[in-house]
Amino acid sequence: MRPPVVISNNQELDDLVQDLCNENVIGIDTESDSYYSYRDRICIIQVSSSTADYIIDSLAIKDLSPLKTIVENEKVEKIFHDCTNDITGLKADFDIRCKNIFDTAIAWRMISGELRGLAFLLETYFGVLHNKKFQKWDWRRRPLAPEQLEYARIDTHYLIPLRNILLRELETRGLVLKFRETMKNLEALEKTPRKFNPNGFWRLKGAQGLDPKSLDVLKALYRYREKTAERLNKASFRVINGETMIRLAKRKPKTLQEIKSVKGLPKHMKKHGAKDLLNIIRKVTSNQS
Repeated sequence: MRPPVVISNNQELDDLVQDLCNENVIGIDTESDSYYSYRDRICIIQVSSSTADYIIDSLAIKDLSPLKTIVENEKVEKIFHDCTNDITGLKADFDIRCKNIFDTAIAWRMISGELRGLAFLLETYFGVLHNKKFQKWDWRRRPLAPEQLEYARIDTHYLIPLRNILLRELETRGLVLKFRETMKNLEALEKTPRKFNPNGFWRLKGAQGLDPKSLDVLKALYRYREKTAERLNKASFRVINGETMIRLAKRKPKTLQEIKSVKGLPKHMKKHGAKDLLNIIRKVTSNQS
C-alpha cells in the first residue's frame, strides 16, 4: 500500500481535482476538532480513488472551492461511512454540497438491521484491524505524523470495494431503490446550530443527589462554563468537567485556596478562572441567605 498523498496547497488541490474528474466513484471522510473546540471545523479531508489515497490539509489551504467540481458532481458517486457529520461539515465550513452519496453505514443497516462502525465492516470483509488510537486526536495540530496519516487514510482506502460488496447485497435483496431514495434525502441535511440548554446540568452524574442550594450553585457554574467555552472556542468539558462542578457545588468553597484545592480543577482554571468560580459561588450562596 503506497503512502497517502498529502495535499497542502491550492496547486496540489487543483491537480487532484483534475485527476478525480476521471473517477466514477471516490471515498471521502473528514476529521474535525469537535472533541476540542466549541465551534468545530473540519481539519483534514480524506479522499480515495481507485488508485490512490489523499489527505487534504483543509487548515493549510485557503480556498477549497475547487473541490466542488467533484463533490457536487452528480456523475461522481461519493462514498462515506456514516456521512451526516461529514456532509453537514463540508456544507457549513466550505459551502460544498455533496451530491450522489453512498453511505456504507446505511447500506449495512438496511442489509443486516444493525448499525455498525467502519472498523467492524473492515474487519468483517477485509480482515483489517483499524486502530482507533487517533479517534479523539487533536487534528488541529501540525505537522501531521505518519501514523496519523495512515490512520486517516484507512477510513477511505477500502470504501470503494466495500461499496461494491454492499451494493451487490442491496441488489440481491431488492433494496436499491429504497436505498437511493434515502441517499437523496441526505443531500439536504444542514448542520444543526449549537443551542445551549440551561437545564442541561441535570444530565451531569451526581446532579440528582444534590440539595436545592447546591443545585443553584451547579446551575450557575454550568452557565459560566458554557459562556467561557464559547468565548475561548473550547469544548465545554475542557473548561471544567462535570465531576469537578459537582464537587464545587457540594463544597461551596469560600476562599481561593479552597477553590484551587478541589480535585479535578484544571491548571488553567487555577490560574485564570478561580476568582470567577469563587465569585459565582459567593453570589449564589449570598442570595440564599
